[in-house]
Amino acid sequence: MSATTDPSSPREQAPRDADTRERLLAAGADLFGRKGFNGCGLAEVLQQAGVPKGSFYHYFGSKEEFGVVLIERARDEYLAELRPLLADRKKSPTERLRTVFEHTRDECARNGPTVECLIPKLALETATLSEPVHAAVRCAYQQWSALLAQVIREGQALGEIEPKHDPDRLANVLVMLWEGAAIRMQIDRNINPLNDFLAFVFDCMLARHG
Repeated sequence: MSATTDPSSPREQAPRDADTRERLLAAGADLFGRKGFNGCGLAEVLQQAGVPKGSFYHYFGSKEEFGVVLIERARDEYLAELRPLLADRKKSPTERLRTVFEHTRDECARNGPTVECLIPKLALETATLSEPVHAAVRCAYQQWSALLAQVIREGQALGEIEPKHDPDRLANVLVMLWEGAAIRMQIDRNINPLNDFLAFVFDCMLARHG
């Protein structure tokens, strides 16, 4: 005996609903990454996703809420890439730190130096972003820095990194230097600024002397 499934049942609608939400998020990540939060209207997102306005508001209460979800998703995806690299005990703490930045440098080399990333793009708009969107961007950077600080503490305990450095402050500086190098990469349209970052930070700034 076979059962007849009602096509309007929630079970049947779930895959289609999930696909609609994913198409919205994919379109938003692409457009906000290229044009910024303020430079892209909701209508453009809907057109690229092929989703009617009513369906958007089924998932998101506003463009602002949509932006927060996009930032949090981009943050989680990026940190998920970093965690295995930072947890690789086959490498020393300093080697793990370097691997993290090399990993992102290599992605830029593959995808092109002018590739736009969502969170750094929105970070440049921070003065004009609403507080929830601004807070989501700030939280993303804080979590990234916190992961680096943890490995810096390991490096200090093993004598690889100077103990005089405050781990949290040093991690914040590394993130700031990296973001500056990434902006310069966009200007120069090559990855040399990222290579300069790696050489300066790991061959000079973090190198133990004596």
